[in-house]
Amino acid sequence: MTKKTKSERGSSRKIVFYVAISSLFLLFGFLYNVLFTALENGDSTNIGIQTNHKQILGKDSAMSAFSDTNAKHTLQHISANPKYVTVLLPSVVNPKGRSKRLDSISKTWGPFAHAIYVTHPGTDSDYTLQNTDSNSFPKLMLIEPHIATEEDGVARLKYVISQVYQQYNPDFAFFANDHTFIIPQHLCSFLESHNFDPEEHLYAGHALRPKNQKKGKYAFNSGASGYFLSRKTMKELIDAWERHDEHCESTRKWLQGNPGLLTAECLKHGMGVDVIDTRDEAKRHVFHAFGIVRVVKNEMDAWYKTKHEDLAEILGEDNVFHHELQSGVNCCSPMTASFHYVEWKETLALWNILNHVTNSRDSYNNIAMSDDEIKTLINEQWPIEKKDVGGYAHNLPIEKKTNVWNDLIQVIKMISPLQQEGFC
Repeated sequence: MTKKTKSERGSSRKIVFYVAISSLFLLFGFLYNVLFTALENGDSTNIGIQTNHKQILGKDSAMSAFSDTNAKHTLQHISANPKYVTVLLPSVVNPKGRSKRLDSISKTWGPFAHAIYVTHPGTDSDYTLQNTDSNSFPKLMLIEPHIATEEDGVARLKYVISQVYQQYNPDFAFFANDHTFIIPQHLCSFLESHNFDPEEHLYAGHALRPKNQKKGKYAFNSGASGYFLSRKTMKELIDAWERHDEHCESTRKWLQGNPGLLTAECLKHGMGVDVIDTRDEAKRHVFHAFGIVRVVKNEMDAWYKTKHEDLAEILGEDNVFHHELQSGVNCCSPMTASFHYVEWKETLALWNILNHVTNSRDSYNNIAMSDDEIKTLINEQWPIEKKDVGGYAHNLPIEKKTNVWNDLIQVIKMISPLQQEGFC
């Protein structure tokens, strides 16, 4: 074997040195990317992404439930200027439980729906964000007492809409409250499937008809299930308030607790903007004002069902369901985007369940989980105590209610997002 000269040995050492340095840089880059991804998702402990449907998720592992595809898609949008924002006003139900509800929303759908929490400092609706990154959601919108108190619903809504328009200028804003549960992928699908234009009017949610209408026939959208306003609609509402349009002002005290009704009157009679029928082609609702168990059973309050009467005069004839609410799989569109009266433990449970079912879908969107596996997952995740479910929600059906269980499982499967559905 020919001996290497001193210069050749020196060159070999240099090559080995440079290769080693390059490898260290590549390893550092990989580890930094993994850590950055975990931090961007808001949880440095959940670096791995759950994809094995045989493993049942823990109740506190909500953020780890995304597939790799969804996680990557999320990173592209979570800190960018969003197509829409979700504005959460304080719920009047169980105000002392608001902090826990907002905590659970922050751990689940809040970052992905670009949530903005409206708060009143020094009250039950006050809240402190754990994540203070100015480039990510959720965010806070503080309402100081000189602007509006918790009882000044109309003044607060006016201020909130103007601030959303001026500070964020999104294409659309979705208005709900902290008892609302949202499926962010389906809010995106709703906007994209209808190809709505932000420079055209939009007032879209779950339409209801108020009683004793004195200004002509109109409908309003449930604030509980949430509703969309477009950029143009927000701008013209602000303009109408600034010029004190007679249709957009009222001294009626009861409207302070129902500012959405005054907004609907303003939109209809001051701006000529009507609600739209947001149900899908099969006449199934996308936005829901009660929790999933009550919606599936169609066991909702009488006043709520009554407000669906005579909607044909406003939305047009419905020869399928005549605008009446339905039970079972007819209750809900596969594009269902919201439920209401969802307390904090139910938020964690429903988020985990839906994402777990989504992650079991194959490339053709067939669900690998059996109905029995889904039922087991629901029973393990769902809160048991009535105080954890909430006063306006229903517990899971008892074991012998097999028809209700079957309906609930089929709806869960139906509304779990498809693998290709992302965030926007």
